[in-house]
Amino acid sequence: MIKFHKLTTGYSSRGTSKEISRALDLSIEKGTLVGILGSNGIGKSTLLKTIAGFEKPLSGSVQIDKKSVHELSPMDRAQCLSIVLTERKLSGDLLGIEVIRLGRQPYTNWIGSQSEEDDQLVSKIIAQLNIGKLAEQTLKTMSDGEIQKILLARALAQDTAVVLLDEPSSHLDLYNKALLFQQIKQRVKEDQKTILFTSHDLNTAIQICDKIILLLQDRWEYGTPDELIKKGVFQSVFPKETVGFDPLQKQFRICV
Repeated sequence: MIKFHKLTTGYSSRGTSKEISRALDLSIEKGTLVGILGSNGIGKSTLLKTIAGFEKPLSGSVQIDKKSVHELSPMDRAQCLSIVLTERKLSGDLLGIEVIRLGRQPYTNWIGSQSEEDDQLVSKIIAQLNIGKLAEQTLKTMSDGEIQKILLARALAQDTAVVLLDEPSSHLDLYNKALLFQQIKQRVKEDQKTILFTSHDLNTAIQICDKIILLLQDRWEYGTPDELIKKGVFQSVFPKETVGFDPLQKQFRICV
């Protein structure tokens, strides 16, 4: 279980603090797909990085299975959660399978040698995601969307209970986006992983998520898509004269 206890995210600089998300207090059960949604600049990626332990909270805490993320050692944290960010700092000469194998680093010995069990897990994930051909290509020959699939495979190879994804479908067309989220939903259902992802694609998130954390200018909301629709909170995401929300169709629509 993931628990936010009065979590406030933001930045501190020269003695001053800027709050981004304030006093989040909620619990996420194991085996749940959660979308972190909101308008541009609302703090979705900051929240994701705070959950990952990359950013310190201004106050409150993030706990995974009753352990404070920010008090864990880097190695313990790497065995607890994995993350795929939009920033990529990998050599284009690496093969896809070499990148995927990096997910096993938290479990290898000091020289980084991998066991037969490590290899079997990597092979299983490659098969599950249907990326056998990509695994044998170098990153520099792949599209952004293909690299995204390799990075997802690396996160799954890390074999953590919690997986964090920053805009996982941002470089994918509709077909490949659908395939990606089908694969993500399978891992949630079959492996009981808890997966949180940020997205600008609110319509897709409403369709596929078990729960949604909705960040608004003056508050936050948490619940199932249907619960949030009934509360009428999606109408507050964008200016109504530009983008409206249709609760019957469960979709945002451009007002023209």
